[in-house]
Amino acid sequence: MTVTRGGNPLALLLAIVIPGAIAAALTLMLAPEAPRAAPHQVGGGNAARLAHMAELRPIVLHGRRTALGTGPSGGALQAAARPGVPTSFAIPALGVDATIEPVAATADGIAVPRIGRAGWFDAGPRPGEPGRAVLIGHIDGKTLPGVFEHIPEIANGTEIYVRDDEGAVHRYAVVGKLQVPKTQFPASAVYGPSKRPVLVLVTCGGVYVPGEGYSSNVIVYARSLS
Repeated sequence: MTVTRGGNPLALLLAIVIPGAIAAALTLMLAPEAPRAAPHQVGGGNAARLAHMAELRPIVLHGRRTALGTGPSGGALQAAARPGVPTSFAIPALGVDATIEPVAATADGIAVPRIGRAGWFDAGPRPGEPGRAVLIGHIDGKTLPGVFEHIPEIANGTEIYVRDDEGAVHRYAVVGKLQVPKTQFPASAVYGPSKRPVLVLVTCGGVYVPGEGYSSNVIVYARSLS
């Protein structure tokens, strides 16, 4: 997919490899409109630290611990039904409430979500089950802001709600964000395994170069609250 602006093709290409799978080039192509203010620059080496933070101790809400999904001591774990497919999400602090559409790996990369929607990488975990559920989205488009327009400004503690097609709402709280050059995308810290439900948001950031796009990716980690 090539997006054009003013007759010149624009394509932001991000090669990422999913650990444990046959090596494949998955391309995230986002069509930017104008430069955005970059968040505080954080080295790519912090991706693993933030990913780990999102998996730490259970969250305590109203004095009660949330369930971790572990079986009784000494007992065998029973297979649980998978959560539903995510259909929409909201970030009230940023005024965001938008539809989610599944995006899959293709021969050429990852299918790109529409400008007003986020894309859930459907080869990975679903929100609400152990693992890192990944949502990708545009920061901007040719004429409209992207659904992740304000993601580079998101603060720690910001709550994110993901709804699924079974009517469940999966709650998360942001634990950190980082900005990395596209050439140093931390694939294992984004698509790698997790023992607990984690939500990862990915969009563009950094310096905007006309005709080339943004120089970096902004990655947000959020820990499950339920």
